[in-house]
Amino acid sequence: MSLITVSAIVNADTSFAFQPYGLPQNKSISVYKVASIEGMYQIIYDTVFASTPVVTVTQAWLGSLGSAGGLTIDNAAINEITKTYATVKMGDGNGNGQWRPFTVVLTGYQNVTDLKKPEHEEDDDE
Repeated sequence: MSLITVSAIVNADTSFAFQPYGLPQNKSISVYKVASIEGMYQIIYDTVFASTPVVTVTQAWLGSLGSAGGLTIDNAAINEITKTYATVKMGDGNGNGQWRPFTVVLTGYQNVTDLKKPEHEEDDDE
């Protein structure tokens, strides 16, 4: 098994600011809003990892903040991590959930059980 790291910047609308970096060929991740809780996102990485990966997230300010920078109390919390998905929540400086852009980094062992094995040609001794 190979250790892999997948990273991405996710916009508040769940689209990717750029395609996830480090994602193995024929694998995908997706992000959805959890409709019942403002600021809650589910990151689905179904078949990417062989076991539960390490997940890190932080809120990303993708605009211009000027010299003051962003508020350190605006941030992200990871609520659940499983082998196939993680649930995270973004919030404002008062602790209220809000739809915000964020970065995500996933590190774990690559799931190779569903990779196609190379076919070997047999030599014909005619």
